[in-house]
Amino acid sequence: MRKDDISRLLQRYLASRKEGKEPYFDADEIDELLNSFDESDDYTYYDEVLALGLKLHPGNVELQIRQCRQYVYNQDYKSALALIEDIADTDNQDLDMLRLECYCSLNQYEKVVEFIEGLIASQCEYLETVFEYIAPILNDLEMHKEAHDFIDRGRLLFPDNLILKDELCYTLETEGDIEQAIRICNELIDQNPYSNDYWFTLGRLYSMVSEYDKAIEAFDFALTCDDTDVELKLLKAYCLYMNESYEKAIEVYNEIKQEEEAARIKPFMADCFIKLENYQGGYELLKDLIKEDTSAYEPSAYINFVRCCLEIGHTAEGIKALEKAVRLFPDNVNILSLLALTSMEHGDQRQAVSATHKLFDILDTRQDPSEEDCENLFQTGQYLYIKGDIEQALQYYNKVLQFNPDYPHLHLHLAIAYLAQGDLKHFGEHFRQTSSDEILAYLKSTGIDINKLEKDNALFQKYIPPEELAREYLRNKDHSN
Repeated sequence: MRKDDISRLLQRYLASRKEGKEPYFDADEIDELLNSFDESDDYTYYDEVLALGLKLHPGNVELQIRQCRQYVYNQDYKSALALIEDIADTDNQDLDMLRLECYCSLNQYEKVVEFIEGLIASQCEYLETVFEYIAPILNDLEMHKEAHDFIDRGRLLFPDNLILKDELCYTLETEGDIEQAIRICNELIDQNPYSNDYWFTLGRLYSMVSEYDKAIEAFDFALTCDDTDVELKLLKAYCLYMNESYEKAIEVYNEIKQEEEAARIKPFMADCFIKLENYQGGYELLKDLIKEDTSAYEPSAYINFVRCCLEIGHTAEGIKALEKAVRLFPDNVNILSLLALTSMEHGDQRQAVSATHKLFDILDTRQDPSEEDCENLFQTGQYLYIKGDIEQALQYYNKVLQFNPDYPHLHLHLAIAYLAQGDLKHFGEHFRQTSSDEILAYLKSTGIDINKLEKDNALFQKYIPPEELAREYLRNKDHSN
């Protein structure tokens, strides 16, 4: 039907509605009106017109199917199933797919299997379409185990179906089987090498297992298919950053021209500049963002800005930015650590202690502190030890011990810190838990030439009481606390 004819139908309906009258339309006219609402994405009068159509033509199957769709859209799956049973129309593709969608949404996968087996037995002509329709629904409902089973059933019948392979790739990713997901994604690319989505997915999968070279290569292929995808460029730049190709990452960020993306990418670009030790460049990118009184940006943007300020001599501006970051992110572990260190550096012991206590209180509330949290605590402890604040350093080391007793070289650092305090008891406790391998690794990391040291050296064979080591250590005035 032409647009003019549909417009006249709508005007006739609206005129009757305004007069409080009930107009008459035949079933085809109702269907045309409803189709026009779908096409214009304007559903203002959809329910009213559908209700009128069902009132005028209660036995019309197409209108009843539309009612089923409305029930499903409104998540009233039981009403939809009841209506499907009343319609009792066999070999109807729309009804069969709606029935299965209801079963999925009601978590009745056993009924999905039973029904689909019936369709297979009857050699249903639209069976492949049903598999294509239901597999994504199961994944969207996070029924990934069921989705995997359903996809396997479909691929036995339609092994080259792209939609089923695509859904299998996603399912494998959710299950953590990235290797198999990559294999399936490569099969998809073999079937359609010009798909931006498939290359993008492959690059994303490689990035998840830190194979950044392969990820970048896949993103390059994706960009040949569509060079306007901002998310793709952002992920490529991230992989370049992780691959320590900071200059190339900056080039990709500069390709993103959209004005609305400028504020989003500046913190990432600044991070690249900092890695290149171009602190002035990082400062220029971040200074306008930091002026805004908003928490829209990640805490790392503020931390990087503070670092840039300190590196280029804008100390007062850096301190001011840090104070703002504390207000915006009062519970951020990294910012509190930076506050504690900066306060100590400037002699504000009270604020340093306050920030440390708050930091520890926050971490104590976490059931499973992250690896990054432990690394942050350990690095702070290292800094404090180097600055000579052994007591504070021990607080940080012991907090790491509380969260991760297996942290590399932790017992050795604890032993050295306690030794610097002259605490032989705790020195001995931690030194006994330090292996010769750890000592060698630590010595190597400090740059000491250990080529002449062998693991069968008497130093590593003979047990030396920690008390004797401590006394020997303390005899040297340079090691005394």
